[in-house]
Amino acid sequence: MNKRKVVGVHRLPRVRVLSETPCLSADLLFLRKYEVSPLCKDFRGDIKFVGSNGEEVYAHKFILVERSMVFRRMFDVDMGKESGIVECPDVGAPVLRSMVNFCYTADIEFTDEAPAEEMLKIAHTYQIDYLKVVCEDELVEDIDKESFCRLLLLARKYDAKLLSEELEDYFRESFDDVYPVFAKRLCRDDL
Repeated sequence: MNKRKVVGVHRLPRVRVLSETPCLSADLLFLRKYEVSPLCKDFRGDIKFVGSNGEEVYAHKFILVERSMVFRRMFDVDMGKESGIVECPDVGAPVLRSMVNFCYTADIEFTDEAPAEEMLKIAHTYQIDYLKVVCEDELVEDIDKESFCRLLLLARKYDAKLLSEELEDYFRESFDDVYPVFAKRLCRDDL
């Protein structure tokens, strides 16, 4: 179920910088052995998220505040500033790691540990609008008569406008297929 989406990322051509001091180039070679991705467990930053299982995920404030008004307000009012810790008791570390990675790279990989539904939830919580759009786009691909009710609840709960519109269109186009499943679940209160 691993799906990788790269959205709006532009790669610049590699530029070789020649240093007047050959020692500087040699001295900086050690950086190549470090993985700089936020998905790496050895990644460190000035903010630490603590997930539901107690696992820690690090990030840099200056990246997060550019992607989310919630983070901007959170760090402006010193929440988590002194301790540098943001508790997330209802979110697992893989979801936090994917969110942080998206803030850095605009790259998302939906997995069993970080599914689109959970990523939509965290995107809504922290108002990371672009991540929310990418999650909605992924969920739209899964619309069918069996997933309709679940996705409708997600769309309403997390104010997912694109997903709601697509669900409405699907309902109109596939009414005869969707309505019996929807009515059955509604009667059982199993939406």
